[in-house]
Amino acid sequence: MATIIAAIVVGLLLLWGGIVALLRMVELFERKHVLALGGYTSLVAGLVMGLVLFNSNERQKQHRAELQDQVNLVTQKLSELSERLVSQLAEKSELTASEFQIRANLQKERSDHERTRQDLAQRVQLFDEMETRFERERNQRRAYQDEINRQLQDRFKSEDERYKGIRDFLEIHRRTIGGIQIQLASVQDDVTRLNTQVSSVVTNQTNLLGKINSTRQITELTAQKIDALSRSHAALYDDLNSTMAQVDSLYTWKTK
Repeated sequence: MATIIAAIVVGLLLLWGGIVALLRMVELFERKHVLALGGYTSLVAGLVMGLVLFNSNERQKQHRAELQDQVNLVTQKLSELSERLVSQLAEKSELTASEFQIRANLQKERSDHERTRQDLAQRVQLFDEMETRFERERNQRRAYQDEINRQLQDRFKSEDERYKGIRDFLEIHRRTIGGIQIQLASVQDDVTRLNTQVSSVVTNQTNLLGKINSTRQITELTAQKIDALSRSHAALYDDLNSTMAQVDSLYTWKTK
């Protein structure tokens, strides 16, 4: 198609080129000029038509060759398909019994596969239910453990506060016992001093027979003081024993 269009365009260019050249070369047209123009036009038209016909003939030859090749190819493929069909028919006739057996086995395998698939679906559903139940139990156990931990923390906190109170109480009692021990030491010093005074009074009694009455009064007064100090000393020892018993009971309770 492109060749035909190109030939027509070239023919028109040649035709009009000849006309323009004739118009420039000749001022007055005569019969020979018209004949020459007609011959030139016929020549150009003949060349264009010849080119078109030649191109068309070549295209027809090419199409004919391609069509022949396609026919040969189709014929060859048909022959091959015929041979394959004949061979397949022969194989099918030979394998009919085995094919039925294979189909039966395939049907059985399909039924087994379907049954296995249903069983697997049931197992998957059971696994999902068990996993859901385990997750719920795990959450409950975690919540219970968190509650136990919180209670233990609260209990430890209260025990720490209680231990701190006991420790402060023991510190106060330790200081009190230290003060009591200091008082007992001072009382013992007073008793020692009074005993010394009594010894000196007894020694002086042999030398001061004339002052028996006054010495007796002093001795009685000293004895009263000694009794008072002894009672005070006994009361302090009783308080000390009571305090030590309380401390021992506190230590025993803390150990439990």
